[in-house]
Amino acid sequence: MDLVLNQNVTINNKELKTVTAEIRKAGANVIGNTYKIAALIAHVEKTELYLEDGFVDTFDYVKQCFGLEKASAYNLIKIGNEFIEKVGNNYATLLTHGDKDYSISQVVKMIPLGIEKAKELTADGVIDETMSCRAIEKIVKENTEGTKARGKSKTNPDPEDENTTPDEDEDEIAICKWDDLPADVQNFFLEYFDIEDFSEIREIDIK
Repeated sequence: MDLVLNQNVTINNKELKTVTAEIRKAGANVIGNTYKIAALIAHVEKTELYLEDGFVDTFDYVKQCFGLEKASAYNLIKIGNEFIEKVGNNYATLLTHGDKDYSISQVVKMIPLGIEKAKELTADGVIDETMSCRAIEKIVKENTEGTKARGKSKTNPDPEDENTTPDEDEDEIAICKWDDLPADVQNFFLEYFDIEDFSEIREIDIK
């Protein structure tokens, strides 16, 4: 994560100005203050401080002020909201660790687990702060594959939909006959796909 400390963006909201100054200050020592930055950006997201200054959302704010891409901002918000706590004047993860805490890169790999599962695996010693990111990623994958298979496609499913049958959750697939496709669509397939005669294909699945 690389911060571009853009001093040319004008901030009018008093609290956002304070938060922005804190992030810029912490950005001078990113390694030691990344968790603080995560906490501050999560605070901006939660309180929507960006609105008064015309930013579209938190992602727009951090992109313009610090050069952070959306994926990095998303990870920092997740970590700031779920994985860390303030200890005195510093921030630390909620995970079981020794004298040396997990790096931001290690915690990013654990985001798919969610904080409770991550706390469980670190408490049991399945994951520890001496592991490489690749090793942690492998363990995370082993512990989330089943969850993904059982999960719904909706991010926040309506409680009333709990009795929905599995078939109703699947993506709908439209079946279209080749002869029914418009000429320009047929030409597109013929031009970009290595098949001499699409008319031999009786049906096309359009997802």
